[in-house]
Amino acid sequence: MHVALNKTLAALPDDTKVYPGHEYTKQNCKFLTKILQTEPVKKLESFAENNKETQGRFTIGDEKTYNVFMRVEDPAVQKATGKTDPVDVMGKLREMKNNM
Repeated sequence: MHVALNKTLAALPDDTKVYPGHEYTKQNCKFLTKILQTEPVKKLESFAENNKETQGRFTIGDEKTYNVFMRVEDPAVQKATGKTDPVDVMGKLREMKNNM
């Protein structure tokens, strides 16, 4: 998952549109706000609250600003997980989200 997100997808141009197969933004915001309280996360949360559908509205560049799974080297994300190795951070994030 780390390589797929942070090496492969992150290497795409920032303006690449993201089209998830299902609506997950509102659910993910609940998790994101437990890890990061940044301006991009707040904007995403507001957008999700005010829009029924969010698929295809965001880019890889957007994801890099708020997707904690793409921010495994961010000190705030590492602090929240208690891990520093990117793969370990990813694993702990997945565990935390699964237990929400």
